[in-house]
Amino acid sequence: MEPLFFRFGIPARMEGATILFFIASLLLASSNIHFLIKSILAGLFFGCSVMTHPFAASLGLIPLYLLIYDNPRRMGSLCTFFIGVGIPVIGWIYYIYPDWELFVVQFGAQLERKKALFSTFDLITKLKIFIFGFAYAKIRIFIIAFQVFLISLLSYQRWTKGETLPKRYVLYWIWMLSVILSIYSSSEGWYVIHFLFPFALGMAIISEQKVIGVRLALFGILISLAGWLHFIYLHHIKYNSEQILNEHFEKVYTSIGSSHKIYIQAIPDPYFYLKAQNPNLQILEFIPGELSIPSEVFKQTISEQDAFIFYNEDLINVAIKELLDADKDWIREEWTIPVPPQHWLAFKTIIYRKPK
Repeated sequence: MEPLFFRFGIPARMEGATILFFIASLLLASSNIHFLIKSILAGLFFGCSVMTHPFAASLGLIPLYLLIYDNPRRMGSLCTFFIGVGIPVIGWIYYIYPDWELFVVQFGAQLERKKALFSTFDLITKLKIFIFGFAYAKIRIFIIAFQVFLISLLSYQRWTKGETLPKRYVLYWIWMLSVILSIYSSSEGWYVIHFLFPFALGMAIISEQKVIGVRLALFGILISLAGWLHFIYLHHIKYNSEQILNEHFEKVYTSIGSSHKIYIQAIPDPYFYLKAQNPNLQILEFIPGELSIPSEVFKQTISEQDAFIFYNEDLINVAIKELLDADKDWIREEWTIPVPPQHWLAFKTIIYRKPK
């Protein structure tokens, strides 16, 4: 029900595939098939999840817990799980090995970017990053906090009574803490989609408490439904998002004029529209984007571009910025897409193009 899943998981990034493989791994890890078969298949799908996005690596304790819980053959399950993980990983290494130096440059630059984000954002900013994708974020953060409080209270009550914490409670805490720590360390807002699944598990656990649990779960569903209604009203009733997007892309295409080599670092992404209008365009997309790759690596390439398209000048790579500043003949054009701030198309567009 949560609009966030459709906002980030399906159209925006590769998170949809990451989650698909990860959930498949969980289903296999909790199945009743032979322990060797389910552990190697769970590992295989988990490895595929990690290959679609490295974020999934931080979730490895979750299928592992399901495999070793109440399992007298834990070592066998662990070994076959890691064998399964290794199959797609080895295939990936084989694929990238011929271009290993390029991978090291790109991966190193990504780590530098993550390090910069981690050191720049304070705790309040990280909290904003965590909740910014939710519909009615302030209400949602209250529901999340209340859920964590209730399950903490239920867990504490069982602990004081000397009872063993049920499997689903332990799974909840492992899953929840893994996702929260990963989101905190990554400082990327769209990763919050991974939080929806332990949050849903927590709602299922709380719904067992017949009085407040069911009411809280229903309230959460109503908030998601209200988010959908708001989304539909804003994007399809009050504003014709498809028409606005097409008009924006048409303006981009007109602005670049006769440019043949285009560098795109823009949201929304005009790549497919530009290619449809002119298949002969040579387009570089987010290469190297916001990464701090030394200019010598790609200086020659960027110097050959006829036009640059950005959505935020603060995120322009230093080497590209120097190229644009060094030549005052670049023609600069900027506009803001005519939508309110909460609209998904609320971005600027900045275009630099060489004079004819």
